[in-house]
Amino acid sequence: MCLKAVFVVALQSMLFVSANYSNENAEIFHKLSELENKVSVLTGKLESCKCSTSEDDSITREGRAIPEGRQSQIAFHVRLTHNIVNLGIHQSIEFDKVLLNDGNGYSIYSGHFVAPVSGLYVFAWTISSGDYHCIVYDVVKNNEMLVYSISDANDHRDWAVSSGTAVTRMNAGDRVWIRVSNIEIACSHYVYGTGLGTSSFAGYILN
Repeated sequence: MCLKAVFVVALQSMLFVSANYSNENAEIFHKLSELENKVSVLTGKLESCKCSTSEDDSITREGRAIPEGRQSQIAFHVRLTHNIVNLGIHQSIEFDKVLLNDGNGYSIYSGHFVAPVSGLYVFAWTISSGDYHCIVYDVVKNNEMLVYSISDANDHRDWAVSSGTAVTRMNAGDRVWIRVSNIEIACSHYVYGTGLGTSSFAGYILN
């Protein structure tokens, strides 16, 4: 009787495992069937789509992919949210508040705008200082100075604001940023960022 009982228990265990395994297989097959149906639908939509997926229809630069026809939507607008004191020579002003970054050309980590595609670009900026401080700065492209300017309140208690615009032709991968100038003028290189748009930087592709 003991052997018979053991045999019956073993047989029941095998049937139980087999049933569970069958249920798991049925569930897996069901999910696979659903996935196959979804893939079939997506494949049909892809084949009926008029857009092309060739590499020639997108331009990739430093991890930025710009679909064909989207170059006209490259634009950025950033501003500073805090004051920066004692910037070093050639140190970038890193505008930390992104208001617009179509094309992903601007980086808050470097303060640089990298052109995703070649074209004619327009840049504009406002740099503020004040209260017995000043900043001398350059707007540069690939380390070549485009504009030199100063916001100077070094001898008075008030705001000092300078603004400007530059137009330049850029190749994909070229960089533009604002940095502290190395021109020898006694200056604390203090940038105001409090308030909305106190110090800001913007640009867009013209064509």
